[in-house]
Amino acid sequence: MRQFPKRRLAKSLLAGALGGLLLGAGTAHAFSFDFGNDDYDYPPWASPYWGAPPPGYVPANPYLVRPLLPRGLRDELASERQHFMEGHQDALNDLAAMLYGGKGFDRTEAIKLARKIEGGSGINLLRFFPPGSAPAWKSRALPSIWTRQEDFQAKADALGQAAAALAEELAKVPDPKQAVYLPKKNAAFECRDNSDEQCAKVPVSPGVWEKFNQLSATCQGCHLGFRGYGWW
Repeated sequence: MRQFPKRRLAKSLLAGALGGLLLGAGTAHAFSFDFGNDDYDYPPWASPYWGAPPPGYVPANPYLVRPLLPRGLRDELASERQHFMEGHQDALNDLAAMLYGGKGFDRTEAIKLARKIEGGSGINLLRFFPPGSAPAWKSRALPSIWTRQEDFQAKADALGQAAAALAEELAKVPDPKQAVYLPKKNAAFECRDNSDEQCAKVPVSPGVWEKFNQLSATCQGCHLGFRGYGWW
């Protein structure tokens, strides 16, 4: 009777063990019921896996403000608010370019940019941060947004007030003796002679720069308390 080689027997046993391990891991993963809701901060002795935490319990991760929205919805909200805030940043950059010589000044366009920021403040800004909408993928939003809602709302309202004040100042046509004259946008196409200052330059109220700096400071002040550093 021919004997089964030991080496072949060892290989067969090893292959069987590896197959069993992979099958077991796949079965465990299939029945783990992990839907990505980040319910991992409650230790078994502190609270049931499903249910309210005990009184006074502080979650290990401060981002986990209960109840959490589904992970996919949180990521979608984060992406939408980042795109929304980029619009604010673009508007500020365009205003800064007009006021500090980066490009020609257009009064109508400048007012629209300030009103755009105003329209994206207050409740229209808060709607991107509903309860339970953190954490999110690559989000720089700090937990203080959800734990200090009144303070965050005050900052959002202050943003609208600062933007409105800038829009009103931009709309003023000051006394020629007090005005600051900025190069007009498209002056090369609209004016026959560049030496014609009445056509090539636009009178702007001196208070515009103060209002713009207040708006910029309002944005930065909110970021200091409610936005973290970006590492990507």
